[in-house]
Amino acid sequence: MLYRRALTREMGLATGAVLTVLVAIALVVLFIRLLGDVARGELANEAVFAFLGFSLLYFLPVLMTIALFAGVLLPLSRMWRDSEMVIWFNAGLSLRQWLRPVLAFAVPFSLVILLLTLLLNPWVQAKKNEYRQDLRSRSESSLIAPGLFAESSVGHRVYYVESLNPLTGIVRNVFMQSRIDGQLGLVVAREGSHTELPDGSRYLVFRDGRRYEGTPGQLDYRIVQFERYWMRLDPVATSDKATGVRQASIDELLVDAAPQARAELLWRLGVPASALILAVMAIPLSYVNPRARRSYGLVIALLLYFVYNNLLSLSQAWVAQAKLNPWAGMVSAHLLMLLAVVALFYLRSRQFAPRGRRA
Repeated sequence: MLYRRALTREMGLATGAVLTVLVAIALVVLFIRLLGDVARGELANEAVFAFLGFSLLYFLPVLMTIALFAGVLLPLSRMWRDSEMVIWFNAGLSLRQWLRPVLAFAVPFSLVILLLTLLLNPWVQAKKNEYRQDLRSRSESSLIAPGLFAESSVGHRVYYVESLNPLTGIVRNVFMQSRIDGQLGLVVAREGSHTELPDGSRYLVFRDGRRYEGTPGQLDYRIVQFERYWMRLDPVATSDKATGVRQASIDELLVDAAPQARAELLWRLGVPASALILAVMAIPLSYVNPRARRSYGLVIALLLYFVYNNLLSLSQAWVAQAKLNPWAGMVSAHLLMLLAVVALFYLRSRQFAPRGRRA
């Protein structure tokens, strides 16, 4: 029918617009956070965009849930403000008849969110963990940042560089302190670079500098001036590939009876379920008084979303701590919100029902 096509088109445009804005905001926030990690020396420069993509994909189901909720709420609120809903009600439509177009739009959207939480998120977490392990296995030269003292993972070396050319990888005015078997070594060089030989071994190559070596507190320091100084960088030993519930597949979670696995399963299934319930809840929450042209429904909708999200997080935490039965945790939050949806539909239906049918 006409109202279904019009509503579906508006919901699609609104959901797409809201999702675009949310993704842009998330990219800015995540990028700033990652730059902070780089400034503290906790993340390599070349890993920023990779981790940015991993983080965005991980949060995408939550962003899509918010976008779906707003994408249903905003068009219906606009129809209330423009008195279109009053016209449709006078034409014989009831509030429950709006369920069909909303569900026709929300169900496929929720299925996409389900696929993301069940399939994409574990893959993203696994790839992110692999990349993190690969970064840790590399030499500490990848963590050197200009203007910042950086300590190696084993604590034997401290580096400082004044500037870095991102195109050539050459650093200027290098300072390095090393301590091996009680011997303190200082290297000061005009420039340096990271070199990897065909056999896979890695070296730091310093050019035009001096090396000071000796025992602290004694005067027998040795000073060596060099044109080129090669220092081998042994790869950092890493443990076996880390695994966890976030990287586990859905098959592994189903057979794992551990509380942490049940909590992760609760979250993966809860996000798409909450998206569908919130989309239905948006129908009665979209009410706007056509005369006053204002509504507190948007504020209530925002509060209900935060309550719903916090209930899911609380249920997940309690299940992970074995304080709550897994099955009770999976249905408790959704059941409460479904009761709220039924109550809202009942109140709105009585409000717009003919006077003779309200008793």
